[in-house]
Amino acid sequence: MNAPFPSSASVFQNTWWAALPRRTALLAEGQDAVRFLDNFTTASLAPLTPGQSTEGFFADGRGHVIALARLLRTPEGIWIDAPPGLAQPLHEHLEHYHIREDVSFRDASSERTAFLVRAPAEWVAAHAGPVATVPGGRAAGSDSFTRAALGGVDATILATDWYGAGGLLVFVATADAERLVAWLTATGLLQATAADVDAARIEAGSPEPADIPPKTLPQELGRDARAICFTKGCYLGQETVARLDALGHVNRRLVGIVMGDVAPTVGDDILLDTVVVGTITSACLSPTLGAGLGLALVHVKAVAGTARPTVAGAAARIVELPVSRAIEEKSA
Repeated sequence: MNAPFPSSASVFQNTWWAALPRRTALLAEGQDAVRFLDNFTTASLAPLTPGQSTEGFFADGRGHVIALARLLRTPEGIWIDAPPGLAQPLHEHLEHYHIREDVSFRDASSERTAFLVRAPAEWVAAHAGPVATVPGGRAAGSDSFTRAALGGVDATILATDWYGAGGLLVFVATADAERLVAWLTATGLLQATAADVDAARIEAGSPEPADIPPKTLPQELGRDARAICFTKGCYLGQETVARLDALGHVNRRLVGIVMGDVAPTVGDDILLDTVVVGTITSACLSPTLGAGLGLALVHVKAVAGTARPTVAGAAARIVELPVSRAIEEKSA
């Protein structure tokens, strides 16, 4: 039986909130923390001042992605915010290269609870004060985050379009999470389900670890402007990133796969005639499209060609991400 559309699909047209699964919070602190991490990420950390953040990839020596993270500059160093379960692999990766630098790492994931709030600017201004918003299109550069009292709870608030426009990532001490839940509920905001949140992420084209299989290259994920600095100094994996930049193209791209009124199944192959050109890595029923939607790294020949792919024997089509932009371009 096909999964229903997200039970709270109406939240996509309203202000809403959701508690997120425990995110990775790996703290790098010490006099050399920023300089040390700058050697292992595609982002440029040196220009950041406390209160600024940027996306960045961590890659191995061959340029293959280990993690896509948000790096927040704090007075003590760098807070690495990433999807759940990445604290240990990131810590081990970085410690492998740690010799004498004044930097220490601490897994603070259990100490912080993250919430997502999708709200218009007026709601944010009324309840959280001046919080930096994410401009449309997300030009290259850093994003600000701020400390504010939200419902009387001390919070770190970061504007994000990871789950679509108008999003706020709100981090509070785990001990204060229930107080924030009570306040959010009392404001009358709709509470989104896990399915709603995942649908919002997939529509935005934001890759989670499941969408980044082994040997994925940073440029394949389409986040060059927000996560890669092509002018910074040397870092692990830079040779591969620079070579791809010089060539001007990659062989695969992260795209959306649309299928009628059914959701694709994670793990299904995407076929062009009889040739496998990709595999579904995330899937949902998209409230915006009113159709099944999946994420996949697909060979560029499938994206550029006119032939229609199939998934599990059913006709499918490829759309650019985020879905909102694809709809705007189609109607223009």
